[in-house]
Amino acid sequence: MVAAEAVKPNIIFFLTDDQDQLLGGSMPPSSPGVTPIPKTQKILGEGGAVAENMYIHTPICCPSRSETFTGRYLHNLAREGQCPEGYSGKDDDGNLCCMHVDEGLVNNYTMAKTLSDAGYKVGMFGKYLNNCPPDAPPGFDAYLANGGGNYYSPQFFTKGITGLPDGSVTFNKTDYTTAVVGNYSNAWIKEVKDDPFVAFINPKACHEPFTPAPWYKDTWEEGWPAQAPRPPSWNMTKEQRADHHPTIANQDVFTEQTAQCIDDTFKNRWRTLLSVDDVISATHQLCVDLGIEERTYFIYSSDHGYQLGELNLSMDKRNVYEFDIKIHLAVRGPGIPAGTTFSQPATNVDIAPTIFELAGVQAPQVDGRSLVPFIKKTADEATTAGWRNATYHEYYYVGIDNKCGQDHPIESPDNNFIAVRYQSNSKFGNILYAEFTTGEKGPGFIAFDTINFYELYDMDKDPWQMTNIYNSTTQEMKDALHNDVHQWLQCKGGD
Repeated sequence: MVAAEAVKPNIIFFLTDDQDQLLGGSMPPSSPGVTPIPKTQKILGEGGAVAENMYIHTPICCPSRSETFTGRYLHNLAREGQCPEGYSGKDDDGNLCCMHVDEGLVNNYTMAKTLSDAGYKVGMFGKYLNNCPPDAPPGFDAYLANGGGNYYSPQFFTKGITGLPDGSVTFNKTDYTTAVVGNYSNAWIKEVKDDPFVAFINPKACHEPFTPAPWYKDTWEEGWPAQAPRPPSWNMTKEQRADHHPTIANQDVFTEQTAQCIDDTFKNRWRTLLSVDDVISATHQLCVDLGIEERTYFIYSSDHGYQLGELNLSMDKRNVYEFDIKIHLAVRGPGIPAGTTFSQPATNVDIAPTIFELAGVQAPQVDGRSLVPFIKKTADEATTAGWRNATYHEYYYVGIDNKCGQDHPIESPDNNFIAVRYQSNSKFGNILYAEFTTGEKGPGFIAFDTINFYELYDMDKDPWQMTNIYNSTTQEMKDALHNDVHQWLQCKGGD
């Protein structure tokens, strides 16, 4: 007698854009009931497992998404002498470049191909990579994808979407992108419900220009903050920032115009997230109605954090600090205890191996590790003891960008960094260490062999990274930190 083959679970991965964790925009909420995603908080935050120390490897869209979909660190998605442009271009073989990422090392190696080869139907709905390939990469059966696009009248590249031609489509000027992504992804789930499937649902929100749906444009719930958060690092004087690297030290003190811009941005970001909350809730309810919820994993995260005035950075991301690199991760599904958390430090390169293990699929070579033992509370003592106690972060200058009327851009060519965020159980304690160098051409050209600036923060005493203690640190510790971060820079696969 042949045993019946186990039913493969479905996986739905929601990935938002620019959704902060530290400033109260995701989960857990900064205070009970004060959140732009109340339905998601109940479904996933209370109904699943939430990470306490989830970080992004690179705090900007295209590298982060490339890392998430491949499970690889940024330095393993670049080739020497290739992709010097900040936003576009092609490598010598004709592959697209995207914020220094060589898409030749991404599009043929995403989770989609591995999952498709294992028998899954795979759909991509919404933002894929900023320099989005017109043709669906291998593994995607359904493709309604763009590089972010517009909130209204969005344009997508298309393949295998019922009711739409293969190639591309531009929606009407009244069509709102989050609703389009939600409606078409849900329609596809209905079509493939009898097969194991993986749906990537990636709304544009809450990326600039922060345009809410018309039905939410004036919404502001009772009890929501009257203005953007004002932590101690908000609108510091230049004297207070003199020990930071030049991008931070040179920022302007806020004018009334800049402060108002920050507050307006904060409110509209929350308003765009109300539509995301609707999509996540509707998708979960659809799975309940279809009778597939009990065999479906729901995963929710962001491509990086955000800044809204911290260290005088009016908005955006791109920086090494906690507000830009810390993100949310929530997972609900079979075998996951509801209302639990896990504290093991992780980054977005761990998402792909986690999905592979949930799907019962053999992982290809990746740089991350599966979080399933911690999500499901099945980790044995050896697994827990052998887990990392730090996360690695890497970034390369992308381009000048002024925000909220400030004269100084929110990054400049000195903003190339490698960094390690050590947790309390590490040999260095709870700290953030970073090395900076100057350049404009990305990882295919910058080797961090010349360091122009160092930063070190005691995260217990200084959680908002206001006081750089590098110069007061012993030479022995400086050498140890330097050697460690450069070992991370060489990390590949099972290292």
